[in-house]
Amino acid sequence: MATPRRLRDMPPTRIAKTFERLRAGELPPPTGVAKFTGGGPGTLCSGCGERIAQSEHCYSIRLEERVGTGALLCFHSVCHETWVRFKR
Repeated sequence: MATPRRLRDMPPTRIAKTFERLRAGELPPPTGVAKFTGGGPGTLCSGCGERIAQSEHCYSIRLEERVGTGALLCFHSVCHETWVRFKR
């Protein structure tokens, strides 16, 4: 059965985009030590690649063991949940 045209033409959701990045190995496993939550910084989401608005809840995860060093990942709430649940 073919997918209806309107479904095929819909842009992928944030969950789908984050899941694809996980499948492609573009995101590290969720092993960050320092996790911060708060309002969105206006940067791009590490999961879906869309901008995190200041009005949206944001998860920021520092990947290195020593706070103040290493990569910082920022996620929308739904993208963070996808990253944690569907790790490689």
